[in-house]
Amino acid sequence: MPKTLNIAVIGAGTMAQAVHLPVLRRRWDRFVVTALVDHSPRRRRESSEVWGIQEEQRFESLADLLAAVRAKTVSVDAAVLSTDGLHVDDLLQLLRRGIPVLVEPPLGFSAEEIAKVTDFERMTGRRLLMMAYPQQYDASVAAMAEQIALKDLRMIDHEVLMPASQPLFGGAHVTTSSYDLPSEKRAERRTALQAAVVAGTGDGATQRDRDLYVKGLLTGVAHQLAVTEAVYGSVARLRAVRHWPKGVIPGSIELLGELEGGAQVRLVWHYLPFAPEYSESLQVLSARRRMQVELHAPSHGDRRSTLSLREKKSGVVQETSTTATKGSAEAMWEAFHAFVDKGTAPLSGAAESLAQVELLREVLETIVVADGRSLEAEATDPADPADDPAGPADGAAPVVEAGSAQEAAVADGGDPVAPGDGDPRMVVSAPAHVVDPEQEEDPASTVEPGSAAEPAPDALVDPEPGEDPVVDAWSAPKTDGPSRS
Repeated sequence: MPKTLNIAVIGAGTMAQAVHLPVLRRRWDRFVVTALVDHSPRRRRESSEVWGIQEEQRFESLADLLAAVRAKTVSVDAAVLSTDGLHVDDLLQLLRRGIPVLVEPPLGFSAEEIAKVTDFERMTGRRLLMMAYPQQYDASVAAMAEQIALKDLRMIDHEVLMPASQPLFGGAHVTTSSYDLPSEKRAERRTALQAAVVAGTGDGATQRDRDLYVKGLLTGVAHQLAVTEAVYGSVARLRAVRHWPKGVIPGSIELLGELEGGAQVRLVWHYLPFAPEYSESLQVLSARRRMQVELHAPSHGDRRSTLSLREKKSGVVQETSTTATKGSAEAMWEAFHAFVDKGTAPLSGAAESLAQVELLREVLETIVVADGRSLEAEATDPADPADDPAGPADGAAPVVEAGSAQEAAVADGGDPVAPGDGDPRMVVSAPAHVVDPEQEEDPASTVEPGSAAEPAPDALVDPEPGEDPVVDAWSAPKTDGPSRS
């Protein structure tokens, strides 16, 4: 009989409540929650009451949890880390105690940050980190290579339509966001998060560049890259990218890449805040077969993916279709159990996250270079507040749409997400586990404490009269660069 693992849930945000805790409760045969950590007293209390976590199992900080582990008052075999994106320091504390961790992406914002984890795993000779990309473990995704092998692959076309939070998490009855942290603590967290993002994007990046990097690339396109990687390997070369509409962050992003062997990959990610539902589909082509895969949001645990295959045999077109027997989040947790209990290698860990952030940083650089700018600090114009890498100068009035998430953030004492107020960068189109869009303790953060951030509303800037906001120009990287396989 499989071992029952004692799990610590670190960060009780939307992804923890909508995805992880429901699976842990449902799979009581393999998991039991022995600890919950969250620095918000209100959310720690309310979420613990909902999920039946006793007072002595609740902790304000990771340090408190580890003290209890050392004192043997709490037993922890593994943990899920779903905090605000500043994972590395907390993660290393867990890894040093030999505790395997399932980590909500992004692992980090720069190669240097993630390298701390890869260096630790290399030093210890043991993999202790698994990234929480549920669709990597979906049965339909796992079956793709059985139907069309890499050697026969011609093209992958992967499209995601990402709505705002309600269609994703409205049925999960998530405990409301809590803003009960002291103002100095929130300011400290905001500063640390901003510094991490600046390190990832470069001193010359504008705030809009950083929002695009985090909300469109690291928490959108990254997911798509993870699915491709799980089946056919990583994107070896970036061919072209475009981003549109003008002035909208994160808007829509399209990537063309190439796998080793020459198969082409097209990834399209749209943030559509008023879309009625989440949609994710893959079309995979070989010379003889056409495969269609329909995936669902991990928060929709009762929905199942499908794989359809069409091919011609003896002059007759035949179609077969299969449906997964379990949701992607449950399949991921089963894989995490095997990782902890048997040492089965994860599909994505620290090394894969390092390669991914390097590729996405290249994507961002390509977008910026296409606009005649640079991510180096000397390329910005300090006289233009919109191009100030640190964001608007103190006292400057940011552009905020009435009724938007930006306005709500300002009302709550935070900084608005930078809206696209005519940023000329968007004139040229340029060359990714579901985003958790609800802002948590700090609505001014670039990403949400508890998971990923909600992208800015998608209609912040109207195009000029007679102007088509979608520019059919492609931007290519400066060089092909080395192979990423």
